[in-house]
Amino acid sequence: MKSLFAVLFAASLTNEKVPVSTAFNDKEVLSTFTSVKAAPQQDQQATNILNAVTTTTKSRKTIALNFTFNVKNGDMEEVQKGDLKIKNNKYWYTIFGTTKISDGKSIAEVITEDKEVSISSANFNDPDEFSPQEMFTIYEKGYKYRHMGQKKENEVTLDMIDLYPNADNMQPYRRITLFINAATHEIKKIELFHKTSAKVFSVTVDKAIYDTEIDDSTFECECERWPEDKGWDCDDQRNSK
Repeated sequence: MKSLFAVLFAASLTNEKVPVSTAFNDKEVLSTFTSVKAAPQQDQQATNILNAVTTTTKSRKTIALNFTFNVKNGDMEEVQKGDLKIKNNKYWYTIFGTTKISDGKSIAEVITEDKEVSISSANFNDPDEFSPQEMFTIYEKGYKYRHMGQKKENEVTLDMIDLYPNADNMQPYRRITLFINAATHEIKKIELFHKTSAKVFSVTVDKAIYDTEIDDSTFECECERWPEDKGWDCDDQRNSK
């Protein structure tokens, strides 16, 4: 699943405004995806909504989420629950039986069932390295976009915005759809449509708590946190050549 998380949790920690010039251009998208219908060259409505999302996200001191990760492939479906905590450039999340922790400088991967931990230096310039912050700013770089209308879900009005990768954005997805709470400007759901298969990946925010106190110890990446005398095997790779 690494390619998915590389998209969702990539290494962009910026919260810049979305420039109008990056809005959806139907001719450019049609040249890559011939099935896309015509749309305005610049979708100002989508730009305004995404800028509001950026402003809202930037204002959060901390984010704590419970989320559902879903994979559909024809009649097959897989569902996993996960948890995520973010504080500045630090993060902690758990899914698929693995916990990933970063203090902004190092990354610890924890497999609780096997009591195994590996710690490495963070390299957020590496496209295969991922940071959950990108879940909230995935649209800022490398995409054209357009507003697809609104829908109601559980009495909540959601704006739907489709993202299409630029020609130089080598992602394995032909389209990404964001579902954004129209009242709070928060991303409720992300859907990713695979380029070469029928697979559709989605991440849905089930519960979100903002600006709560999260102790920095949550993000510590030192082997002392997983002591050997408690049965843990901790491999610190930060000083290895």
